[in-house]
Amino acid sequence: MMPDGSAERVRHAGGRSATVLSGRSARFALAGVLAVGMLGTTLPTSIYASYEQAFGFELPMVTVIFAVYAAGVLAGLFAFGRWSDTLGRKPMLTAALGLSAGIFVGTATATMTELASDRRRAALLATCANVVGLGLGPVLGGLLVAWLPNPLRTPYIVHLGLVAVALVLLLMLPETVERQRGARPQAMPLAVPEPVRRYFTTTAILGFVGFAVVGLFTAVAPSIGSQLMGVTTVLGETFLVTSVYAGSTAGQLILARLDEGAWEAVAVSCLAVGSLVLALAVMAASWPLLAASGLIAGVGHGVAFSRRMATLSAHAPDEQRAAVSSAYFVVAYIAISVPVVAEGFSAQLLSLVSAAVGFSVVMALLAIVAGVLVHRRAALR
Repeated sequence: MMPDGSAERVRHAGGRSATVLSGRSARFALAGVLAVGMLGTTLPTSIYASYEQAFGFELPMVTVIFAVYAAGVLAGLFAFGRWSDTLGRKPMLTAALGLSAGIFVGTATATMTELASDRRRAALLATCANVVGLGLGPVLGGLLVAWLPNPLRTPYIVHLGLVAVALVLLLMLPETVERQRGARPQAMPLAVPEPVRRYFTTTAILGFVGFAVVGLFTAVAPSIGSQLMGVTTVLGETFLVTSVYAGSTAGQLILARLDEGAWEAVAVSCLAVGSLVLALAVMAASWPLLAASGLIAGVGHGVAFSRRMATLSAHAPDEQRAAVSSAYFVVAYIAISVPVVAEGFSAQLLSLVSAAVGFSVVMALLAIVAGVLVHRRAALR
């Protein structure tokens, strides 16, 4: 095995040679690739206001546009979520950078785990890269929209440049799965392997709440800020969106060493309290409360996301690791899309305040249900 953080030259057929990263260098290169891939999925968030002005979109249409992205991710997860277990990680990651985040998220998480001897630390790096990329998307988009011309095109051109850099890094990574000769890739079944099944119920509920709140902030927070709170600048709206990602990243990094009972309690509490503070923020038309709710709920999302992904990665069979990661992200992207669309249409039928308060109360109740299940499971040990 090569020393941690090193690289070596390998020779391919025909005399060509290439540098292959290993150890820490490979993991951080993959983290950068993952961040670039996820950055592209939230980059349009700061462009929604420009879309509304250019095409006359209202809030329901914005949430539908956001949900179409999530539907594309889900289609990619179901169709290709386990292909890398058969065809290899690098071919699927290369295809994913140009085609679909649905191919990307599960495969990149599985690859990160296989590049490290400590699966839990690798899973933490993968989830941090995921959330950092998601959080940087609105920031980069907001800066480009505010400072450069042609806001409907410039952010995408910049992101294409970042994707080109990511492809170079990806080509330097080692393959972590031996391609199975004669095996045919299959669509992902709606099932979770037995070794990880007992962890999945609370994972699904907490993941649903956390990603639903993330989806709300990504798609709807700019409208809440501008329509209810007087936040009308692109950078101000971007600040509100990124509050939930900042909380998530902080939760992952600061609370990574909590034991299982403690982190689950933190996740449940933060998601429930953050959802209720969101309701108060909307009723009081207070952008500081809205940002605070994003930070609080974000901590709950980050802790639940990173620690449960670490558990699933540690217990998943080697030949099904990408499928398990993809199954988790199926729950996540259903949560990101369905409640947000319901929020958008409820806002049109009722009011933005009523829809946001209703959303917040439902999310708080679901977090409490997850807490009850966690308590019952602990009592049975």
